[in-house]
Amino acid sequence: MSGLTEQERTDTIERYAARYRQFGVSEQTLGWTHNRQMLRFSALTSLFDLRGLHVLDVGCGFGDLNRLLTERCGDDYEYTGIDLVPELISEARLLWPRPGIRFYSGDFSQLSREISADIAVASGILNHRLTESDNYTVAESVIRDALKCCRTAVAMDFLSDRVDYQLPHTFHFDPCRILEIAYRFSRRVVLRNDYLPFEFAVVIFRDDAVDRTNGRFAVMPFERQGTT
Repeated sequence: MSGLTEQERTDTIERYAARYRQFGVSEQTLGWTHNRQMLRFSALTSLFDLRGLHVLDVGCGFGDLNRLLTERCGDDYEYTGIDLVPELISEARLLWPRPGIRFYSGDFSQLSREISADIAVASGILNHRLTESDNYTVAESVIRDALKCCRTAVAMDFLSDRVDYQLPHTFHFDPCRILEIAYRFSRRVVLRNDYLPFEFAVVIFRDDAVDRTNGRFAVMPFERQGTT
């Protein structure tokens, strides 16, 4: 992942590999509980009609985003999933073998140079408190790399610091600081904190051009009407 040290990459791989050995193909392996994963995916992609698009999934785990994509689009989409953990990618390839779905194991900061997609999604990839790097700096690096390789937008999910308690090993982001980072890349930004009380999502559009005839952001051809 963009911005991690070698030790942090190793720690991340070992952490998820250990969970995989214990839980197998399960939300528990990915650190999720209570079947909230689809709710996150829905929030991250809510602004888009995904049919015909190429979706990049950063930190894809078992490729579960394909469940939502299949429900909405059938086979009318392309998907690329990237994850640091080889065991998760091996399972993902078995679970989603159809044409148009590809998986890669490795560091996103390097693999992103070879990928071109319409939108990039990253769900909870920085929920763990880093030991050597700054979580905000890494978040900005991920956003920067994702915007370089996608044509339309980046959507990321974060734990919020507007909560009653925090666990020692998790990292909770200040939504205002993430907005500050987002505005470094684009004037066209959406923050959603309406789907879970302890998480929020940020969508950053590459194209923040304004239609001077009406003073609004230009409408993307595949964006749902009424969302601008």
